[in-house]
Amino acid sequence: MTCDSQEEVVLDLQEQFQYHILPTEEKLSIDGKLEEATWQSTEKGGNFWQKSPYFKENADPKTEIRLSYDDKFLYVGAICYQKEPITIFSLKRDEYWDNDGIAIVLDPLNTKINSVLFGTSAVGVQWDATRTPSSDISSDWSNKWYVETHITETYWSAEFAIPFSILRYNQTLEKWGMNFVRNIRHANEYHNWTAVPEGFWPPDAAFTGALVWDVPPAKQRGNYNLIPYVTSGVSSTNTTATSVDYDLGLDAKLAVTSTLNLDLAFNPDFSQIESDELVTNLTRFNISLPEQRTFFLENADVFADFGTGGIRPFFSRRIGLNRNLQAVPILYGARVTGNINKDIRVGLMNVHSRSSDNSLGQNQSAVSVKKQFGRSFIQGLFLNRQAFSGIESVENDYGRNLSVEGAYQSDDGQLQIWGAAHASFKAGYTDRNMVYNTGAKFRNSNWTFVADATMFQENYFADMGFTARINNYDAARDTIIRVGFNSSYAYVEYQFRPRTGYFNRHQFSAENVSLVNDDWSFNESNTVLRYNLSTINTESINLRFIHNETDLLFPFSFTGEEPLPATRYKTNAVRLSMESDERKALSIDASAQTGGFYNGRLTTLSAGANFRVQPWGNFSVGYQWNDLSFPGEYGQSQIAALVSKVEIGFNRNLLWTTLFQYVDQSDFIGINSRLQWRFAPMSDIFLIYVDNYDIDYLTPDRRSLISNNRALVLKLSYWY
Repeated sequence: MTCDSQEEVVLDLQEQFQYHILPTEEKLSIDGKLEEATWQSTEKGGNFWQKSPYFKENADPKTEIRLSYDDKFLYVGAICYQKEPITIFSLKRDEYWDNDGIAIVLDPLNTKINSVLFGTSAVGVQWDATRTPSSDISSDWSNKWYVETHITETYWSAEFAIPFSILRYNQTLEKWGMNFVRNIRHANEYHNWTAVPEGFWPPDAAFTGALVWDVPPAKQRGNYNLIPYVTSGVSSTNTTATSVDYDLGLDAKLAVTSTLNLDLAFNPDFSQIESDELVTNLTRFNISLPEQRTFFLENADVFADFGTGGIRPFFSRRIGLNRNLQAVPILYGARVTGNINKDIRVGLMNVHSRSSDNSLGQNQSAVSVKKQFGRSFIQGLFLNRQAFSGIESVENDYGRNLSVEGAYQSDDGQLQIWGAAHASFKAGYTDRNMVYNTGAKFRNSNWTFVADATMFQENYFADMGFTARINNYDAARDTIIRVGFNSSYAYVEYQFRPRTGYFNRHQFSAENVSLVNDDWSFNESNTVLRYNLSTINTESINLRFIHNETDLLFPFSFTGEEPLPATRYKTNAVRLSMESDERKALSIDASAQTGGFYNGRLTTLSAGANFRVQPWGNFSVGYQWNDLSFPGEYGQSQIAALVSKVEIGFNRNLLWTTLFQYVDQSDFIGINSRLQWRFAPMSDIFLIYVDNYDIDYLTPDRRSLISNNRALVLKLSYWY
C-alpha cells in the first residue's frame, strides 16, 4: 500500500492493515525454521513502516510475518532479513529493547485501549508484557508460551506458539487488534507493521491493524495453572540466632470465562523478587517504588489506573509489605479480573495478611468497574482495609476509599480530557476528605500540551494507596502535619526529527507545577525549561534550567542540624546530563546540577557505566554525590549512593544477578544475589543470598556495621 500523508493512514488503520488468518491441521514443530507446509501456504504480511529514527514507508531490511492457528495455539512466524551481525546484549527474560528482536502486539477484545505483547530476541529469549494507556508498558507480567529462533547468513526467523488459554478474548469476535514491532539495534531502528504516527509508540492499541479470523477461536475449557512452591532457608539478624525455616504454598490461575481470570495465592512467598534499587530522596516528601510481585501483575490496571502522579488510591506495594518494605506474612489472596464483555472491565480482590511482631493483620479488599465508550470510559473503585488482631477485627482501625473517574479520548489518540473525584472514610475524620482532579492533553507528531488541576484536602487518606505530599514533617515539633493544597500542572513540548544528518531529534519543553494552600495563598512554584538533543547513535544531551519558589510551611532539616526556618525561598539551578551510545560494549552516562537550594546550595554529580559482553554479561556501576551547603547553624552534608549490578547469563534458562547497594542517606549497605534456573517453562529453582547492614555512627568520623538481615533461601516453583 502507499499513501500521500501520515494522516491518511491514521484515519482507519484496521481497514488498511489486515491479516486474514486460516487454521492448520498440521502439527507444527516449534523450532524457528518455518519449514512446514502451513508456513508456505499461509498469507504473508510485510511492508513494515520505519518508526525510528524517523517515520517512513517501506522499512529496510524487510520483515515478513505469517500466522495460523489450531484448537489450542495461535502460531506466529516471522522472517527478519538482516545481513549485519545480530546484536544481543542480554539473555535475561523481558530485556527486549536492548536486543535484535520482534514482538506481536495483540488486542484480543479490539478495545483499542489495552494490549498484550509477546516478543523474542534473535536468540529466542522471551518477552511478554502488557500495555495500558496510563501505565504504558509493563514487562512484569509473565505467562507460559513457546518460541524458538533460527539464524542464517541473510535472515533470522522466529516461531511462536501462544496458547489461547492465556489470552482473554471473546469467541464471537471476528476481528482482533494486531501489530508487530521489530528492533534492529545496530542501526538504532524500530519498524512496525502499521503506520503508527510520530509521537506514539507501536504497542499502543489505538494504532493496531486487524487480525481477521475465518472462524474465531473456540472457548478454552479446563483452563487453569497451578504453581506450587517450596522454600528452605537459613537466616539470622542482629537480634536473633540463626534459624532454619521451611515453607510451602500455592499460586493458581483459573479462567472463569475466556475474558475473566481468577488468581489465587495461599501462603505466597516473594523471596525470589529482585531487590528494589533504592534512590536518594532530596525532597520533603515520600516516594514510591514499583510493584514486581507476580500475583498483583495480570490486569493490574483494573485497580492501579486510578488517580494521578500525586495520588494513587490503590498501590499494591502497600499490601504484604510494611513501611520499611519488609515482607509480612500473607495468608491468602484472591483476584478476579478481566472483561465481562468488550466494553465492561471488572476487578475484585481480597488479600489477608497475618499478624506479626511488628504489625496487626490486615484484610484488604478492592472492587473496580470500568465502562468503555469507544476509547473513552467511566470507572469506579471501592477499597476497604480492616485491621485484625488474630481472628478479631480491630474496632475503628479501618480505611475506605471511593473513586469515580471519567475520560474522553479521541479515536486518533491525540486529545484526552479527564475528571475524577476521590473520597476516603476513616474513624474520626468526617469532612475535608476529598480529592478532585481534571485535565486535558493534546499530542501530535510535533506538539504536546498538558493542563491539569487537582484539589487535595488534608483528611484524604489512602491506606491501600499512595499520596505524595499531604504529609509534611515539622522538624521543630518532630511531628507529621497533614496539609491540604491545590495544584496546577502545565506542560508544553515541541519536537522535530530531521530526515538526514547526525542529529535525529530535537526537543524543547517547558513545565510548571504551582501549588497554593487551602486559603489560596502561595505555597510553591517549580518551572523547568528543557532542551534535549538525540543522535542517530542513541547518544543524547539534556540541558535544564530550574526556577523554584517555595513558601516553607514548617521548619525542615536536610543535614540533621538546625532546621531551615519556615519562610519564602527563591532559587535557580542548572542541570546538564548526557548518555553515550548504549549499543557499544562500554556505555556511560553522567549528569551535574548546581544552584540554589532553599537558603543554601546543592551540587549533585552522578555517573554510571555499563559494560556488556555479548550475549552473556552485563556489568554496571553507578555513583551519585550530593553536596548540601547551608549558611551557619543550618549545616552542611554530603550524601552519597553507590549501586553496582552484575548479570551473567550462562544460557537463556540459567541466570545469575547480583545487586550491591550503598545508600548513605538510608545508612544502608546491602547485597542481593540470585541464581535462577528455569528447568521447564515458567518453572524455576532460585537460590537467593541476602546480606544487609545498617551503618551505626559511633562518632562523626567512626562507623560500624550491624547486620540486620542475612539469609540464604532455596525456592522451587513448578508451573503445572
